[in-house]
Amino acid sequence: MESQLRELGEKIVKHKYDFARKIDETKKKHGEHTSPLTDEVLEIRGELFTFFGEALYQDLEDVERRFIAWGHKYGELAVQFEIPLDMALKSTRYYRVVLWDFIRNEIDNENFSVQTVLKAASIIDPLLDETVHAFSLAYVEKNNRVLGLAREAIEELSVPVVRLTRSVAVLPLVGTIDTHRSKLIMETSLEKCTELQVEHLFIDLSGVPVIDTMVAHNLFKVINSLKLLGVKVTLSGMRPELAQTVVSLGISFEEISISGNLYQELEAMGIAPQPN
Repeated sequence: MESQLRELGEKIVKHKYDFARKIDETKKKHGEHTSPLTDEVLEIRGELFTFFGEALYQDLEDVERRFIAWGHKYGELAVQFEIPLDMALKSTRYYRVVLWDFIRNEIDNENFSVQTVLKAASIIDPLLDETVHAFSLAYVEKNNRVLGLAREAIEELSVPVVRLTRSVAVLPLVGTIDTHRSKLIMETSLEKCTELQVEHLFIDLSGVPVIDTMVAHNLFKVINSLKLLGVKVTLSGMRPELAQTVVSLGISFEEISISGNLYQELEAMGIAPQPN
């Protein structure tokens, strides 16, 4: 049986590119759309079919490591090329289909015994499952890293402390302020005001749709923390509907500097940009 396994494995390696092309043929039979087969994709598929063949006559542990490395490498590559995970995983089943079509044909031609085929199945199927698992893990990990970097970039843009003069800056807030963003506002405003040596910070609320008790409480924490650093804080852009909400909630801003219009306040300070 060992000699037959080697012979079967060597045949798989020999016809690896034929199998790689047959994947697209099989997809079409199942009504799936296929893109033009590039040399790069042909090599990627051929490499995996090579591993399948070698698994039948080489050290299994060593081959398994190659399968896992292949899955990891191309799981990350799928994220890079923005291939949906479900689509990528769906394609893996065609490797199994193509291989077993070939092996079934070999049985029909009486080239290999049933025992050899069963042994090949016990080797190949778990390896493909292991590859899919490695591919999925790598895909998810890479995708999470990409999403994490994107979120960091968005968060950085969502709390922009903009310097107006040597000692005056503005923090324009846009959108809903939740607990996570409140913490981010706290950390960023303290860090930036210290870095830029800001003495007076305007927190502009023109783009904030809702102020509730949680938002107000978090704003108080930011303002009090900045005061400890010697930074004067002025809230600006308090629209009438926001002011009404604040009053109805019984929230007091008595000890906080408030300006209805940021531009007018900056103009009074002599630092507003002049219209053309």
